[in-house]
Amino acid sequence: MGQRIVAVLGLLAAGIAVGVWPAAHAGEVPYVPTPANVVDAMLSIANVGPRDYVIDLGSGDGRIVIAAAKRYQARGLGIDYDQTLIAQSRANAAREAVSDKVKFLHQDIFASDFRGATVLTMYLLPEVNLQWDLGDWEPDRRLVIQTPGKTVWPMEESTVYLWIVPARIAGHWRGTLAGPHGEEPVVVEFVQRFQAASANVRLRGFTLAGSSRLRGNSLSLRLERSPWMPGSGPLSSTLRVAGGRIQGEVLDGDERYLLRARRLVD
Repeated sequence: MGQRIVAVLGLLAAGIAVGVWPAAHAGEVPYVPTPANVVDAMLSIANVGPRDYVIDLGSGDGRIVIAAAKRYQARGLGIDYDQTLIAQSRANAAREAVSDKVKFLHQDIFASDFRGATVLTMYLLPEVNLQWDLGDWEPDRRLVIQTPGKTVWPMEESTVYLWIVPARIAGHWRGTLAGPHGEEPVVVEFVQRFQAASANVRLRGFTLAGSSRLRGNSLSLRLERSPWMPGSGPLSSTLRVAGGRIQGEVLDGDERYLLRARRLVD
């Protein structure tokens, strides 16, 4: 599915403007407990399961990673700059009998290594979220939920955002397209911006242009016919990206083709 980032911009949605607190650095991010139903929504929207490793940035009392371990048998790591909250988190984990699945580190979240996470969660100030370069990266999904227990503002709602880190497909790929009429060489070029990409597919004698959408390692590709092929519909495909290879089925009406390609040039 790809690494997932779950962030809540609920503080902004509740009407607290950027600039109420100074620009966030280690030790300057105020602790605001995540409402229980927001925790539920964050873990649910990310489809957390037993194979996941959940890292929570600014983990507070540890409730997000503890819930991930207790309900979904995931492993977890909480990172916070407040030593008192780290101690409280460890005590909470012991009380919930998940100390073997989670741990908590006293660290600066901006200096932490979380590359091993399959799910990264944040319940932080909007300006802190933006420091993770999420500004113009459109989320794959968003969910507005009622949060009557929110403590920071009378408006009782939060917005949960899900980003699925897309596979990197930008560049050139070379392979074959095999189907009812035989097999022929193919070169594919992608120009990518986050989960969206344009595509040019070069076959013998002609080129098809189209667009694609990524959801993690899954690639949906739609190719338009050339203008000199009136009345013919687009080609659609669902491809898998893994290990420097792209593979999947291409549908041309009732005809099915198999596309296989390897990365050639970035």
